[in-house]
Amino acid sequence: AFHLDRILGFRRAPLVVGRYVNLRTEVKPVATDQLLNTFLMQGNNTCFYGKCYYCRETEPACAEGEMMEGSLTLWLPDVWPLQKHRHPWGRTYREGKLARWEYDESYCEAVKKMPPYDAGPRLMDVIDTAIFDYLIGNADRHHYESFQDDGGASMLILLDNAKSFGNPSLDERSILAPLYQCCMIRVSTWNRLNFLKGGALSSAMRQALAFDPIQPVLAETHLLALDRRLTGVITTVKQCIEAQGPDNTLIEDRMNLPHP
Repeated sequence: AFHLDRILGFRRAPLVVGRYVNLRTEVKPVATDQLLNTFLMQGNNTCFYGKCYYCRETEPACAEGEMMEGSLTLWLPDVWPLQKHRHPWGRTYREGKLARWEYDESYCEAVKKMPPYDAGPRLMDVIDTAIFDYLIGNADRHHYESFQDDGGASMLILLDNAKSFGNPSLDERSILAPLYQCCMIRVSTWNRLNFLKGGALSSAMRQALAFDPIQPVLAETHLLALDRRLTGVITTVKQCIEAQGPDNTLIEDRMNLPHP
């Protein structure tokens, strides 16, 4: 996800690099009791399933022996405190109960009247994030972060990208709801997406991941899914342009991103 964020020119995700982790010597000694209670063995492999909404004992993450592929994230220093916000297009996580955006196609008009989406860059950041999440298959963006006490002016920060690159055959269109309900996109984002079409996105990701310590990181099916989903995003924007014209769809901004 970090590399895709960089390729798209968003630069809103923390720096991440792949790393092999020894669960016995590096994780278990510092793990909380809550996490330790989810460790188990499958044959000679150490596994754990964690504590979260989706975590199941029947679906653990397993190392090869004690070694597992992981990642190292560079966090911002404490002098830059972050503030958590509920995502306006978040899901309810309650069976049988839909969020308003899931049944009200005019929901974006209501969001536009709520701070911090009624002024400043935040709504366009949410739409950029929807595109990013659709490409990686992340339908779990229930919250997001920004810098604290920013008055809605700072960028949206992409911290939690864990539920990504799951099923490469599934394109969850509802992730794009901010895009197709608001029918707006930054000109800089639109230009970058068009630059990356025709296989350029998967090629750029393939090259970026080639130097990671745990490369190849993504299977070829995931790389091809990026190209397929990008085509879907571009088609959605074109439908908005046809419906309401380019002036109402393509929003000028101050971001002038050079092509890589």
